[in-house]
Amino acid sequence: MYDSLQIDVSDFSPEQVAEVLRFVASLRESEHGDEEYIVVEDEVDREELWRDADPEGWTLEHVDLLRERLRERGNDVQLAAFDLAIKQGGFVSRASVFRVGGYGSSRRLNNWIGPFNKVFGELVKDHGLDSNVLPVGAVYDPEPTGYQRVLGYRVHAGIVRLVREREESIADD
Repeated sequence: MYDSLQIDVSDFSPEQVAEVLRFVASLRESEHGDEEYIVVEDEVDREELWRDADPEGWTLEHVDLLRERLRERGNDVQLAAFDLAIKQGGFVSRASVFRVGGYGSSRRLNNWIGPFNKVFGELVKDHGLDSNVLPVGAVYDPEPTGYQRVLGYRVHAGIVRLVREREESIADD
């Protein structure tokens, strides 16, 4: 049996949330040794996940078109969460999506990545994207079965690499 603790982090900065998660993870590691626990890597730049990632057909042009289509269609929350995930190394938590979107606690995220999938299909069909890797995927706890809330969303590591390398090259100029 596990004890639980709920902490309202809605007023925390992304860095503060990351620090809380690192602290909790360190407590679990020190008390339980090698036992595995699921810790959502919220707002933490996991550079090792994207630095050497294969874009798998994605190009910066495709990423820019994806962003443009989301903006044109009014999917501002998806676009902001996408950008935040890239900034953080590829992952954006459910809590961050709620913060970015200004969603109330009763809001559900059913088909929240639908706009990404729709644009992905258009990029494959009309813009030469030669990839079978969706730009964004939902992250769930692998243990429970049945319905559960999404933990967050992960942007394809190859996309993160393309965007972050472009940002680094601009910063170097």
